[in-house]
Amino acid sequence: MKNILVYCRQGFEKDCAAELADISSAKGFYGYASVVQDAGYVVYNFSESDAGERLIALLDFNKLIFARQILAVNDVIELAPGARVESLLEAARELPLGQDVIIETADTNDAKSLSGLIKKLDKPLKQGWKKSGVMRNKAVGVHHHVFLLSGEEAYLGVSYAHCRSEFPMGIRRLRFPAAGPSRSTLKLEEAFLQFVPERMREANLIDGMTAVDLGAAPGGWTYQFVKKGIHVIAIDNGPMQKELMSTGLVDHEKADGFKYEPPYTVDWLVCDMVERPIKVAELMAHWLASGWTRRAIFNLKLPMKKRYQEVMLCLDKIEALLTQAGVGYQYQIKHLYHDREEITVCIIVH
Repeated sequence: MKNILVYCRQGFEKDCAAELADISSAKGFYGYASVVQDAGYVVYNFSESDAGERLIALLDFNKLIFARQILAVNDVIELAPGARVESLLEAARELPLGQDVIIETADTNDAKSLSGLIKKLDKPLKQGWKKSGVMRNKAVGVHHHVFLLSGEEAYLGVSYAHCRSEFPMGIRRLRFPAAGPSRSTLKLEEAFLQFVPERMREANLIDGMTAVDLGAAPGGWTYQFVKKGIHVIAIDNGPMQKELMSTGLVDHEKADGFKYEPPYTVDWLVCDMVERPIKVAELMAHWLASGWTRRAIFNLKLPMKKRYQEVMLCLDKIEALLTQAGVGYQYQIKHLYHDREEITVCIIVH
């Protein structure tokens, strides 16, 4: 398959395309993006017949910032009236064998109108896939995807286990906890699940640790630490949720998050303050370079037009400051589902 289709948050298509352009050219692949504003996806086009598959083979999905899902695809398939499944099956014979077939659409209000058609097609599509032999249990790790654009057009593609999201439409959906102080708590919960997988939690998220939450009120991010038995120094001039304060695990200090200095090295620093992204990046790098924290998760607010370029400027600034301080580190960065006009960064020093 010659092209790549990437799902993203609606409104971030140009940023996703800019990232794909940088990544593909760095790997020696040259193409162009097809971008439709607010479509919730981007198609990156190449001329070579297998370029999409070959590029995906070189990628790490967790290092893609704006991608929710990534597929290797060919051109749009026209769906014959009354024979949509047959149209897709004919095209599927050119795909590598798949373990499953998934039918999805973009995460937009317009695309939600296709939900009824998806339910209607799901069963006959899977039956047709099995009967035709294009779906085999032995094809471990390979999924076929039907990405509906309308009732008349779709992309048919393939995802591979080493480079994809395992969630439907690439979305990790979380339930808001009844005791949560604010919906922002879901941002940090998703960040922990994304950046601190289960194999790392015993070393990085355990009872008895200490965290600082800059811009904490009313306590959405603090809540995620308290749930894990982690003591929090909450920095904010605003009020904290009373239930959080009654746990005995929260010290509330009314102070400016950009001026506060911790009395000792803490295990975690988190920050969801509304401020220019470069200013937040500098603050986070200062904490890490000064040895005030070993780990940081923070959001960079991106209301500007060239959001991908702003993210790169922030990462360059962090790299320069930490390199100058002689601090080794690993970072991860992702536009999470529960983020809005922002992206989330996790840095762990070593």
